[in-house]
Amino acid sequence: MVKHEDLLNPEMNEVVKEVREMRMKISEKCGHDLNRLIAYYQKVGKEMRKSGKYKFVDPEHPDEKSTSKKTTHGEAAD
Repeated sequence: MVKHEDLLNPEMNEVVKEVREMRMKISEKCGHDLNRLIAYYQKVGKEMRKSGKYKFVDPEHPDEKSTSKKTTHGEAAD
């Protein structure tokens, strides 16, 4: 989570600006079509997984979630 003070940092603002510019370019490349955007990001994700350079965490299937979760370090369960 980004803290409010981080957003006031000029370096952080530049990073956010760069990310937004890249997202806009990708959206333009896909004709601002949601289905094409989803397909693009899925393709890129598959390529990144295949590369072995990045680690991914797969979402837990709803049936596999336990009904009771233990809390750790004072954190509340879902």
